Order: sequence, then C-alpha cells, then structure tokens
Amino acid sequence: MNISATILAAGSSQRMHGNNKLLLPFKDKTLINAVCQTIIDSHLEPIFVVTGFENNKVAKALPKLIDKIIYNKDWQKGMAQSINKAIISLPKNIDGNMIILGDMPLIKVETINRLREAFLRYNGKKIIYANHFGKQVNPVIFPKKYFNEILLLDGDVGCKNIITQNIENSFGVSIDSSEVIFDCDTKKDYSELVSMKFNNV
Repeated sequence: MNISATILAAGSSQRMHGNNKLLLPFKDKTLINAVCQTIIDSHLEPIFVVTGFENNKVAKALPKLIDKIIYNKDWQKGMAQSINKAIISLPKNIDGNMIILGDMPLIKVETINRLREAFLRYNGKKIIYANHFGKQVNPVIFPKKYFNEILLLDGDVGCKNIITQNIENSFGVSIDSSEVIFDCDTKKDYSELVSMKFNNV
C-alpha cells in the first residue's frame, strides 16, 4: 500500500515572539529539517511539506529528498488550508496520507513505522492515530476514503473531528513517550528541548 506524508510547516510561530520556530537550531539541523529527516528515514513517499510564513527561508532549510514543497499563500487562514493543498496534490495511487506537524522534532522513525504497520494491518481501512495514555495525538494516517471529508475542513482546525465522527473506524496506537505530545510552540518549549528536559523520549 502507498502511504504518503504531509508535513505542516506554514504557521507564523506567534508565540515565539519574532523567531520562526521551524528554523531554530536542533542538534546539527533546524527543527523542520530534523522532522523531515525522520520522515525520510521512515520511507513514506511521497513526502510533501506545506510552507507559508517565511516560505523561502523554510524551503531552503528542507532536505533535498523532500518530494514536493507546496506553498500555501493563504496560510493565515489556518491549518485546514495547508492540509487541503496537500491532499489535492497527492497522486491518485495513494492509499493513505500521514499528517505530521513540523514542530515535533522528537518524533522517532520507530513510531512512524508502528503507525504505518497498524495501517497495513487494517488493510488501509481505518484511521490510525497516536494514542498517548488515552489521548488522541499526532501523527495521524487517514485512508483515502476520508480525503473528501478533509477537503471540507475550514479555518484553523485540524482533522480531530473527523476521527471523533468516525471513531468506530479508527485505531489508536499506544505511544507512551513524550515525542507525540511535545511540540515547540514557545521559547520555554524550545529551552526544554535544547536542555532535553522531558520524560520518556
């Protein structure tokens, strides 16, 4: 089965007070580069990155193995716009698409692979999401049959409602580590990241 990946990297990092969080140093990379490299190492394909705010700078920070960079000129209208632009750009042979946030630098290849294995186990018929102690979190894989529902989303919303409305056709993969709940939204988050002050990663 063909599983693509969409990495969302269009936001303006408002809570960073002037810094674009995606371009902050992390190890020997930038945050967005680290996330992309993990997805590349997971062998999902194609891999799309949706940019918006500071498009040129973010695009230059991406690994060369990214299959397509999609510029969302309407990024200020919210996350739904970015997701929609990726979905309409996917090849017709895609069976499922994984949505990953660009500010989750701790996400591991092993976790991506566990989600993919669950998708394959259910023959691409169920929505697969990371489950952190009973809470639905990212990343999420949506089967192709839900793409039309995703395209109806609007504003600064993700796809959580689609999972809620189709919970009988969804499966959560238990991920206990902090990698699936840590996103770098504030300067405090970034300080914790660089000092590695988090649990079970």
